[in-house]
Amino acid sequence: MNQRYKQDWEQARARIEAFWQGEVLDRCCIAIRAGQPAAPVPQDEAGRLLHWTDPNYIIARERARMEKTHYGGEAFPCIFLNLGAAGHAGFFRGARYTFENSVWFSPSTDDPDTLAFDESSFLYRKTLELAQAFAADSNGDYFVSMPDSTGNLDALSHLLGPDELLPTMLEEPERLSAALEKVQSAYARVMREVYATVRTVNDGGSCIDWLSTWAPGFHAQMQCDMSVMISNAMFDEFAMPELRAQCDLLDYPLYHLDGAEQLRHLDSLLSLEKLRAIQWMQVAGQKPCTEYIPELQKIQAAGKNLVIIVSPRQVKPLMENLSSRGLFLVTRTGTQDEAEALLRDVERWTHL
Repeated sequence: MNQRYKQDWEQARARIEAFWQGEVLDRCCIAIRAGQPAAPVPQDEAGRLLHWTDPNYIIARERARMEKTHYGGEAFPCIFLNLGAAGHAGFFRGARYTFENSVWFSPSTDDPDTLAFDESSFLYRKTLELAQAFAADSNGDYFVSMPDSTGNLDALSHLLGPDELLPTMLEEPERLSAALEKVQSAYARVMREVYATVRTVNDGGSCIDWLSTWAPGFHAQMQCDMSVMISNAMFDEFAMPELRAQCDLLDYPLYHLDGAEQLRHLDSLLSLEKLRAIQWMQVAGQKPCTEYIPELQKIQAAGKNLVIIVSPRQVKPLMENLSSRGLFLVTRTGTQDEAEALLRDVERWTHL
């Protein structure tokens, strides 16, 4: 990465590499963005289509944001390849979706046996097009994120609808498992293709923009947000096979644990030998992460790295109660001065 938007990438890279090894170089890893927030999504249909799918529009918008953003600590400039959470649902024939404040999916079939990957689908071709366009434009100025095409059960819920998915899990598990294998094939395909496209502009690695995480190899997010609706036994039956397959695929797999309702699955997640990190998500309406110190300590004690998106005021209590080894905090401040002051505090609070 050149120094157009970030002048200290080499030092940040060294700290992040230490994080992945469960170690500390000189201080705890923390990514702090200050300045320009993300641009609002246009209200008109044509504007929303441009916002999500036009590479030139996206590049101009994101470069303007980068010019006004301070990337403190381990934060880095990046474009998020975002066509909807569990967006690989859109790679299947007949998938229904709309461009709103995100890309929203509607059920398109009630028969999991009919799922068929569609190489000509708009969202699949667009994912590859955007990755290529961003990589060609970057010229070392910024990184290109892996897509948000993650969570096979989540994608299947998009395609079938939860009202169809959940009964099928109970009544016809073999049919559902076969459908999940098709979704996993789509996940593996798009992740390999995007990684091959972006790794050369990502300093030889890959990254997840919204988490501010980078790794010196094949790195992507795993998730099962709809696991809040199922028991741990069903999670083990339907989600764990995809997570094991994705851990085998990736060099640096990270699981996005979306809120405290997923805690009943934590022991299953910690049993994944190749899982490198768990990202704890603070969910609106639930207690803050500072109220889950024992659970966060359990994750670290199991040898998993920990990523947490926090407010600046949560940094100190978390650092006081957690090891700085393998800890990566992600936050935002209003100004560069505030970001630099917080970095100085993090240096003081770092401990083993």
